[in-house]
Amino acid sequence: MAKLAPFRGLRYNPGRIEDLAEVTALPYDVITPSLQDELYARHPLNMVRLAFGKVNEGDSETDNRYTRAAATFKQWQADGTLIQDDEPSIYLYDQKFVDADGTTLVRSGVMALARIEDFSTGLVKPHEKTLPHSRTDRLKLLKACSAHFSPIFSLYSDPCCVLEISSRREKERSPDIETVDDEGGVHRLWRVTDEGLIQRAHGLLDGKSLFIADGHHRYEAAISYRNYMREKHPEYTGKELFNYVLMCFANMDDPGMRIYPAHRLVSNLENLSIPLFLQAAADYMDSESESFDLHDVGERERIQESLGAKGKEGQHVLALCTGDNTNHYLALKDEEVMDRFFDSTTPKVFRTLDVSILHHLIIAELLGVSPEKEELENCLSYVKNTDEFFNRIADGSAQLAFLMNPTRMSEVRDVANAGVKMPPKSTFFNPKLLSGLVINRIDEDETVQD
Repeated sequence: MAKLAPFRGLRYNPGRIEDLAEVTALPYDVITPSLQDELYARHPLNMVRLAFGKVNEGDSETDNRYTRAAATFKQWQADGTLIQDDEPSIYLYDQKFVDADGTTLVRSGVMALARIEDFSTGLVKPHEKTLPHSRTDRLKLLKACSAHFSPIFSLYSDPCCVLEISSRREKERSPDIETVDDEGGVHRLWRVTDEGLIQRAHGLLDGKSLFIADGHHRYEAAISYRNYMREKHPEYTGKELFNYVLMCFANMDDPGMRIYPAHRLVSNLENLSIPLFLQAAADYMDSESESFDLHDVGERERIQESLGAKGKEGQHVLALCTGDNTNHYLALKDEEVMDRFFDSTTPKVFRTLDVSILHHLIIAELLGVSPEKEELENCLSYVKNTDEFFNRIADGSAQLAFLMNPTRMSEVRDVANAGVKMPPKSTFFNPKLLSGLVINRIDEDETVQD
């Protein structure tokens, strides 16, 4: 089953970096161009230069974002910006944050190495599809730098919360790392070398399957990198660091675990007629329309709350907001409607996901946007921030905006167990894990201790 291993983490030198908030960064896939610029300006040693460097005009095979990251990574180790822990460790990781309803929560996890498993083994289970260009991007960075700058976020199930209880004593001391992110979330990290606790963590995970919550592209890149390194080292034993990936293991039964939705914006559709679309949708979905003020904060909140209430009642429902200050609740009339889009082997839980209804019934069938067109012509974009969602409709940069309810944790588990994958951006786990708290350098002369 899942294999956890301690490692000698590479971390920012506290003697050189007083405030980690200046040098840590969000995962690459949520860094917008404007945020990338901000992180570059924030501090010359910010992790973005390694994990998601800029593309420059005139980039070449020998001078590009990957070669620059490799040179910077080497320099930061040489000048003492990054220093390596002297013995293998695991790292307890707590994230304190405020939920959407104002509740303060703590989500716990442990950072360590995980043995890379092919998806075919069923030991590590994805739940979302990936995009080729992102996989290629992450693999190029791995080959250039031989390091994991950001942990994969994985989930396991343990209703008894064994690891959380076992680690309480360690967390009574001051954390080795503490920083605050841009949204006010507090990140705390405790380095653990205690063999007893490491073995308890190892034993707990040894009997579990893992579900990838965040980091699908990075995990697939790690598989490709492992295969690439095995070809270079045909005498490999399996204990080499390239057979492992940096991972944060978190309990899906943790009370602090939350999933948020990624809303969909549709643009660049020719000859779109909203009345004709609603007429076609009426064959499959019940529609409830209402007028609202796109710019009114209270109205925006009301729509979100109403959508959430309908979802809790068991409805498969989306909110379609249009630029004429109208909102349409679209609710699936009958789950059997979705059978026509899948073969008989596709599990029901996947057919009736809200994102499946949106992508297969609404976007592909009713709007005529094929999956290839979604990717190649950029008809579909994703936003997590609801203000941005409504603003994009208000300013006319999106033709249609679909407000989503979050995918349930049970759906993530059941879909992954069934061996199928949701459309990209079907889940948004928040808060994000910070890049730069601890790095795994893939040293070819070092092996793991199991």
